Amino acid sequence: MNELYVIRHGIAEMISPAGGGDESRELTKKGREKVRLISKTLKDREIFFDRIVSSPLTRAVQTAEIVSRYCSDREEIALTDYLKPGSSYEDLIEYLNRTEGAEKVAIVGHEPFLSGFISYCLSRSKSSFVEMKKSGVALLEIDGMIIPGKAKLLWLMGPKQFMD
Repeated sequence: MNELYVIRHGIAEMISPAGGGDESRELTKKGREKVRLISKTLKDREIFFDRIVSSPLTRAVQTAEIVSRYCSDREEIALTDYLKPGSSYEDLIEYLNRTEGAEKVAIVGHEPFLSGFISYCLSRSKSSFVEMKKSGVALLEIDGMIIPGKAKLLWLMGPKQFMD
């Protein structure tokens, strides 16, 4: 892997439509629109993913599906509990490092986990020093495998930067 795109899910409903709890909260109409605009911008910049990995929570899966339509030739989205809130950075790194044949990988998840994960990849610190906005995207440069403290942050943008 050379490029790891970290994507936070779009704006989600405050409560689940069927009372299904946090895991089943869906994207709002505005959330879907923002994710579509960001995905279109990525496509216009010729950013295509070899693999998309998502948290299994509904809002993240919906975000990954929209991103996939614009930025991937593959329909398959890998789901992993390692992207759920409160997961282990080390477990996610081990999982991602087993990804073979993918140069550009996108992961879709939640805050504050993603900001902490980015910080850990950059500095080995478990204290977060970045913040992901909803529908935000960060690009980490990876030299083959993720080694905490060795990744490079190439850019981090919130939805407003994508709209300008």
